[in-house]
Amino acid sequence: MATFEYTPEVRWSDQDMLGHVNNARLITLVEECRIRWMTEIKAAHITGGGLLVARQAIDYLVPVMYGPTLTMTVTMSKIGNSSFTVNTRGDQDGRKVFDHECVLVHIDRETAKPAPLTPHLRSAFEPYLQN
Repeated sequence: MATFEYTPEVRWSDQDMLGHVNNARLITLVEECRIRWMTEIKAAHITGGGLLVARQAIDYLVPVMYGPTLTMTVTMSKIGNSSFTVNTRGDQDGRKVFDHECVLVHIDRETAKPAPLTPHLRSAFEPYLQN
């Protein structure tokens, strides 16, 4: 199974009053990771369609801190007819700090209805699918 790793720049301004990365900022960092992954596998520009974030969930396991390197690893847990599920794991200081799951739906821009994933997208996603 293939994985994609990304190390975002955690900024001083990402912290909240408690001294750790704010939960909303962490979602933004995960989104940045997902977009970089989709760009690398040439799935970022979906011809004739768009993507809708239908659902996302995150389990915060340990506070993410400013300073130590944060490494995010992307895999997939499902490829459906018109949707797919992207999983992002965060690690910092040698331990898992969060698990994120995002269900995205490929939509037709004109009708705003789900549209089947193209063969190109399926072939780009399949190496990242967990068994």
